[in-house]
Amino acid sequence: MSTDAGTPAAGDGRPPAEPTARRGLRDRPLGRILLLAIVLVAALAVARTCGSHGREVSREEAIEIAKSEAAFTPCSERGCVVTRAVQRGIPTRLVWIVGLAESLDEDGRPIRFVNFLVDARTGEITRS
Repeated sequence: MSTDAGTPAAGDGRPPAEPTARRGLRDRPLGRILLLAIVLVAALAVARTCGSHGREVSREEAIEIAKSEAAFTPCSERGCVVTRAVQRGIPTRLVWIVGLAESLDEDGRPIRFVNFLVDARTGEITRS
């Protein structure tokens, strides 16, 4: 038997096979893992950003706070004021480490110095 187009007809007597439905991404194990990972990353991002909405203390402000707490006036030479920003604690908090030197020797090393830890959120000196 042939059709008008000249191609033979399927003559096995069975109805045509129904196409199999594809499983959605949510129904696959890899899809579920990906969705869980996306939700966890979004939750982490929200948790990290919501806690840090306050005013941050700048490097210059941390230096001024440390100078006001020092028992001496630091010299004006390069190397008399040293700062570094570090993360400390659990959960981590940004802290400015401010080192002040009263004077430097002939090799450029501080003679009398003190270090201050200034909390970058509150401006409080946590340790000197």
